[in-house]
Amino acid sequence: MNRLFPLPIHTFLKTAIKNGGFSIKGLKNLPPWLIKTILFEPLRWVELATQNKRISQHAIKKDPVFILGFYRSGTSYLHHFLTQDDRLGYHSVFQMVLPEIMLSCEKWLTPVMQSVSRVFNLQDHVHRIPLNFKYPGEEDATMTTSLNPKGAQWGYFFPRMMNEHFHKYVLFENIPESELEAWKQDFAFLLKKISLANHNKQLVLKSPPNTARIKLLLSIYPNAKFIFIHRNPYEVYLSNKQFWKVTQSIYAIGGTSSVDINSIILDTYSKIMQRYLLEKNLVPEGQLIEIAYEDLIQNPLESMRKIYETIHLDDFDYCENKMRSFVESQKSFVRLKHEIPAVERELVTEKLEPFIRYWNYPLL
Repeated sequence: MNRLFPLPIHTFLKTAIKNGGFSIKGLKNLPPWLIKTILFEPLRWVELATQNKRISQHAIKKDPVFILGFYRSGTSYLHHFLTQDDRLGYHSVFQMVLPEIMLSCEKWLTPVMQSVSRVFNLQDHVHRIPLNFKYPGEEDATMTTSLNPKGAQWGYFFPRMMNEHFHKYVLFENIPESELEAWKQDFAFLLKKISLANHNKQLVLKSPPNTARIKLLLSIYPNAKFIFIHRNPYEVYLSNKQFWKVTQSIYAIGGTSSVDINSIILDTYSKIMQRYLLEKNLVPEGQLIEIAYEDLIQNPLESMRKIYETIHLDDFDYCENKMRSFVESQKSFVRLKHEIPAVERELVTEKLEPFIRYWNYPLL
């Protein structure tokens, strides 16, 4: 993203080969990558020439607010909720899809892409809403869409490689110190860019892998604030099964056969939660709050006020009316309920019991 060579198409093909290549079924998901790495390439050159020095010299004034929690724990809802406060900046879907041109093109290209989305009724199948390029995005996804080989989410595009990418770039296990430092520099560069796109507002960011990176994030942003949201682990497991079905259908470009989705969900969930519980005590007082998804849904405004007061965000009264309007707008959203298959119940309970008990959820 921040250099002219190697060209993105070269990096993309090299990454694909390293991760096992394209599958026949995955070819249908290839066009967006080709458009991104070929059609938009001249725009990336313009941004490199006009913005790189500005990004490198930029200083983030207020350390970010990081939303933590495993996938499907309510992190997206909480993130969208917080972005109703216009004093906070956030990482948009446009920036996530096209990070290489966000500073020079987002303002004029977003309305065009929004119109295309409406005309063709494009859907965000992960969140079950119409595709909206102004919706909050995830910086880990951006590390991947920016063609960074160290992006943790390559495993969703090449599912057979999920475990390798998870252990290397979420848990940072068995990688050289130089590679870790390179990841930190790339991450900090991305956040500087997001900060500039948001006119240096304090950023509120959401990416589930960050749940396992508290120590690392504090080493970059010692005054960062953290909001951890948890949800009944049985529901998280079931929602992730559906999530994986969607991602395999619309994102995967590598092979998906022989991929044990259930095992991946249980393993990544348990390891991320173990790391979170191990590192959360490193957060200075007043910089972390834990909330339950169920409380947020049942008492949204009270929960949000508690967040603002506990981690010392700005005055909640300023944005309370906007947040109340947001809550009203979400009442029609149908939250799906799934029944856990009996054959999986015992396995899920065995693997996730420590966390079920830790947050006082009932065992099935």
